[in-house]
Amino acid sequence: MAHAEGRGANSPWLQEILGTHVGRRWESWVEINPTTARKLGIAEGDWVWVESPLGRVKVRAKLHPGAKPEVVNLPFERGHKSYGRWAVGYGANPNEILAREYDYLGGDAAFFSTRVRVYKATESE
Repeated sequence: MAHAEGRGANSPWLQEILGTHVGRRWESWVEINPTTARKLGIAEGDWVWVESPLGRVKVRAKLHPGAKPEVVNLPFERGHKSYGRWAVGYGANPNEILAREYDYLGGDAAFFSTRVRVYKATESE
């Protein structure tokens, strides 16, 4: 919650507290339900690609029982190409793979309906 939509990325203190629930800091990860990960052949800490029709991002897998099966979670606040020395070059930006849709009923941007494919990255990728 400290990061909201990305304006806290250039604060080292906020970078330190993002991801404490999964033991990750200063990098991106994807939370995957352990049962789903097992079906995909993905283990804790594996490098994986999260791919949508718009592109893909490479992150480490974090098996998390709190993740809903068949749904993956990527944190915002990472993958900046500018915005200061504490923001640039850390992690991957999920905005690069999210579909820009509109929720006509609620009146807000709807980023959470993007379908993705998750698969292990090879050594050379």
